[in-house]
Amino acid sequence: MAIERPLQDGTAADSSSLVGIRFPDGEYTISVAANDRLCRLVQAPPLPAGAAHPVWAHLATHIGKGLTFTEFAEVVGAPIDSGYLFGGGSLEFWEPIRLGTRYRVCGGIVSVVARVGRRTGRFDVITTELDLVDLNTERRVSRSSESYIVPRRAA
Repeated sequence: MAIERPLQDGTAADSSSLVGIRFPDGEYTISVAANDRLCRLVQAPPLPAGAAHPVWAHLATHIGKGLTFTEFAEVVGAPIDSGYLFGGGSLEFWEPIRLGTRYRVCGGIVSVVARVGRRTGRFDVITTELDLVDLNTERRVSRSSESYIVPRRAA
């Protein structure tokens, strides 16, 4: 994965060049204990035997992806303390997420939109997509799409 280096003022040389960057693949397996703990915390109704709570489509992709948030900040060329915000997201499902199944987490940056806000100034809305892929069947099970608001410092 190529990491675009930020300029001295914290801006990326060309944010549009971020589109298409793939993150290193990672892996994640949802344990029965972790799923039970999550279900208790969110007071989820009983699930079918072997099924994981659907929110794992978001959690497993973030825990299992192949880079940390600090590394993500390096990739997008904005300091970690620049004021990132979660801009929203969505989940798609093709198959149920299963307990004890090894999943590959893969994906990257699919969109960058430059904006200017009255108070924020210049910022980018960076959208990522992360898939959970069953390592046994190689089938995509779910996708987590998220947008991050990344403030950019003025030059």
